[in-house]
Amino acid sequence: MAWATAQQVIDVTGVTVTDQQLGAAQAVVEVFADTTTDASDAGNISPKNLRLLRLAVCYQAAWITQHPDAFTNVDLTSFNQDQVSGTLAHANALVLAPLAKRCVDRLSWKRIRPLRIGARGGYGQIPRTMNLTSATADDDDPRWGPIGGGPC
Repeated sequence: MAWATAQQVIDVTGVTVTDQQLGAAQAVVEVFADTTTDASDAGNISPKNLRLLRLAVCYQAAWITQHPDAFTNVDLTSFNQDQVSGTLAHANALVLAPLAKRCVDRLSWKRIRPLRIGARGGYGQIPRTMNLTSATADDDDPRWGPIGGGPC
């Protein structure tokens, strides 16, 4: 199932989108998020990450309506036309909406979090009972903590 609906795009952005634009937005976000709806349908993505993915698809769908050339533009790092020049904010600025990028960057598997990880089982180590194959368990398990001891 898609992470967002056309009605959710309207609710979040106020922009009406077609099913094709929504599908294109979904595909772009899947590429940058490095996951698919199969993972979310299987229950491997936490509610927080699903919310971020839904918002990313909404922002991307709204952005696509104003950037119809998003799939056909030229990849460049700077440009100059009629004495006006600009520099892209990030490498994918011509393809990925700014707010969608913010959402993707906040996904738990995209953030850099310093964690102490040692051999399984010992003091201060990964507990033997921890499910290492589930992204949801990884996100929600209270035993994970930052190195500095503060909140995540």
